[in-house]
Amino acid sequence: MLRPPGRLGRLGCCRLACRSFPRTGGSVLWLANHASRGSSSRAEEKEDLKQVWAHLLGRSINLKELGQRVSQLKDPVYSCRLWHMARGPKASPLAQVLICNSDNAGNVVVLPNGCLVLWDTEEDLRHRMLQIAASCPEKWHGPTTIGVVQKVLEGEYLAAESSEPLASESLDFVYEAVGKETRLDKNTGQLHVARVPTDPFGEKGALQQAQLEQIAISLGLEIAVRLDELEAKIEEQTVKSWQALEKEVASVEERFAMSVTLKDISNRVFRYEHMIHEMRYELNAAGRFLDSPDLLWENPNEERLHDQVVRHFDVKRRTDLLNERLSYSLDFLHTLGEHVRHLYSVRLERMIIILITLELGVGVMGLLTGSSPHSAVGPPNSPPGLASEAR
Repeated sequence: MLRPPGRLGRLGCCRLACRSFPRTGGSVLWLANHASRGSSSRAEEKEDLKQVWAHLLGRSINLKELGQRVSQLKDPVYSCRLWHMARGPKASPLAQVLICNSDNAGNVVVLPNGCLVLWDTEEDLRHRMLQIAASCPEKWHGPTTIGVVQKVLEGEYLAAESSEPLASESLDFVYEAVGKETRLDKNTGQLHVARVPTDPFGEKGALQQAQLEQIAISLGLEIAVRLDELEAKIEEQTVKSWQALEKEVASVEERFAMSVTLKDISNRVFRYEHMIHEMRYELNAAGRFLDSPDLLWENPNEERLHDQVVRHFDVKRRTDLLNERLSYSLDFLHTLGEHVRHLYSVRLERMIIILITLELGVGVMGLLTGSSPHSAVGPPNSPPGLASEAR
């Protein structure tokens, strides 16, 4: 197998160049010829290097409708198939994956949450597939990307901006010989995909196995793009809320502004905490970034490929960092909330002191002779003589 291009190849050239210095001119020429052969072999391998792209749209996709539209394409020609859980505790007739195969234009794997994974496809075909997928939205409001409003639109194609992906990821891959094991090289980050001849015999055939491996890798890429989108959302929302809180906290320090801004700060702190809890739920529960997909429970080899892709994109460390960032934001909000409650207590204490002072003033005025408002008023229904005697 040819060595993949990258850091190892460049180091090999440097090593040959360093060894050529103490040798004679003939040796230098011999080494130069070998270096040129090595560079040409790497160029040939670079030509064989292919890419798999994952794009996340902002809405869920109707897989059945999309499969029908892609199957009607004339150039290129695709054959599409829906996959679903047939056995197990989560068996369901609902389609969970759409895979479309083409002999000369690459394969497409589509997930219902709006993720498209395109294997060895040209750039113009990728944009075309994104437009077709965006024009097939799901009509029921199921789980989708956090913060995205689902819409049902009519027509063949949507506007160009509606098919723009929220996040994208890619992997380089090369085809291996028939019988080799499909794997992800952790040193180079390249996928090595085994070539599998067409096998028309049933579900357990070689072609079915190759499609299941593609689905497993695509599910790993889907996790990567969803995490990219969630990272960008957390970054944007936390920065915006942080800046707004800093402005309102600064206004508290101004004189005579306390009674005006405390309520606004308290409401903003509550909204900010609610938003962080929603993001944490999406990150740790709804997102399922660290769980194995249901389709791979009974397929250990495909689950291994999925885990390799997830490790390649460092999903666990990134989720831990996001959790730490959200925890820090919650700690800051807790401190700010305690400060706001303390200011409320101080204001309440001042109001109580003012009321007590007023009451004492009224009482002192009542003790002064002739100053009490009750001194000139006698008991009700009393004769005038009794009032004069009391005076």
